[in-house]
Amino acid sequence: MFGSYNFGTSFNVNRITIETYEDNGLYIYHRKSDPDIKKIISAPTAIMVHPVEPVTQPKEITHFLLIGLKKPILLSPRSTITYFVTFPVEIAIYASVNEQIEHIDCFTLTHPKYTLYGTPTKGHICKGWKSDVYHTIPEVDAVREGVLKVTLHNVSNGWAELKKIVVDAYYMKIFYSEFASMNAVVTVLSKISAKTTFLDQPISTGMEKAVELFRLRKIPIVEKAEFTMRWGL
Repeated sequence: MFGSYNFGTSFNVNRITIETYEDNGLYIYHRKSDPDIKKIISAPTAIMVHPVEPVTQPKEITHFLLIGLKKPILLSPRSTITYFVTFPVEIAIYASVNEQIEHIDCFTLTHPKYTLYGTPTKGHICKGWKSDVYHTIPEVDAVREGVLKVTLHNVSNGWAELKKIVVDAYYMKIFYSEFASMNAVVTVLSKISAKTTFLDQPISTGMEKAVELFRLRKIPIVEKAEFTMRWGL
C-alpha cells in the first residue's frame, strides 16, 4: 500500500479506492470514500502514499498522542527494557514533481477518540489509543495500526508503573515497509513523570522514511526535542 504510484494508477486501501486519471483535459485525483474527494492537479504527477503523523483526522485538534496500555508495565529501579506497542495509522497522499512534494489528502480507517492528559486548565487534549504490550514486533492490520518500538529507561531509584505513553507528533519520525513504524524512548524520572522522544531510525531493515507533514508545512520544530509527562504515568 505505502509507496509511490505513477499517474493513471488505481488501487484500494481496504474499502477506499484511490485513483488518478485524465478527464477532458483535467488531471484528477479521486478518493472514492464517504465523503467522496476529488481534486484537480495541474500536471499528471506521481503520487506518494505514506503514513503520516496520526493526529490529523478527523481534524487537527491536537498534536499529542496518548497510548493507553491495556496491561501496565512495572519498571524496577535503574532498569532498561524494550517493548512494542501499536499506534493508529493515518494515511497521507502527496503529489511529487522533481522532488518537490505537496500534500493533497489525508484519511484514516480508525475511529478517532480524544482524551485529556493532565488537569483541565494546564493539561493537553490528546488523540487517544489503546494498545496491548508486546515483547516482539507484532502482526498488525497495516491500514489501521502501526508498530511503535519503545525503549524504557527507569532512571529513578524506585519502582514505577507505566500505564500510558504521551508523545508529541511534532517530533515523530515514521518509517514504512509493509507497515508503519516509529522508534521511541521513554525516560522515567519518577513515579509520576517521564520524558518521551523519538529516534530517527527504523525498527527493522528495509524500511523507508515517510514524509514529515509538519516539516513540509514549515512548522518550526525544535531539534531533538522531548515531551515531558508531568501528570502521571
